[in-house]
Amino acid sequence: MTDLKRLMHTVVFWFRVDAPPGTAAEMAIFYQQKIAQVTGVEQVFVGPPAGTDRDVVDNTCQWMSSVVFESEAVATAWQTDPVHDEFRERFGPAFERVVVYDTIEAQGV
Repeated sequence: MTDLKRLMHTVVFWFRVDAPPGTAAEMAIFYQQKIAQVTGVEQVFVGPPAGTDRDVVDNTCQWMSSVVFESEAVATAWQTDPVHDEFRERFGPAFERVVVYDTIEAQGV
């Protein structure tokens, strides 16, 4: 049976105090120019927290991203994609903490 459920891969980033200036801007360009072009990526959304003033909103991070993959299989393949490796190598040293949330699209709800 073919896997047709889309997967949203949300990553929350906290930068190290000594992260190079402009890291967030460089990440945005990388997402738009490279990650968005990966086969099976349907949508990319990146940016800083909105600063929403509600008790349930965590605004402690510096950057967030959500990538929608056309299927769970594509999301799994992303883990070993050369673009993903390049991202980790290039930007990984700038992160103090990273948290990932993977969400499967609910169907028939």
